Amino acid sequence: MTEEHRHLENGQEKRCSDKTQENQEEFDYSKVSDEIDDIVDYLEQLSEEVTKMRVECAVANIELVSAIDNADFEKKMEAVEKLYEKYLQQQKDSKENNSKC
Repeated sequence: MTEEHRHLENGQEKRCSDKTQENQEEFDYSKVSDEIDDIVDYLEQLSEEVTKMRVECAVANIELVSAIDNADFEKKMEAVEKLYEKYLQQQKDSKENNSKC
């Protein structure tokens, strides 16, 4: 490269450097920093809400399991079967009474 080319390149680099410096001076870093802080705050708030929801779901699951464990299905099924047998007996008795008439 000739000396003239180097001189031109150095001039271009200087102009690019000057423009970059101007752009950096015009750029408002505090605004970006504030926006990032707002985003971080919002994400922290969301994280807290998600944690609360997880706790609520866990409590609901525990309550559901407890309710299921406390339910005595066998006794309830026996009661239903007895009621059904009683119903069938009433139907049978009703048919016998109707046939005697």
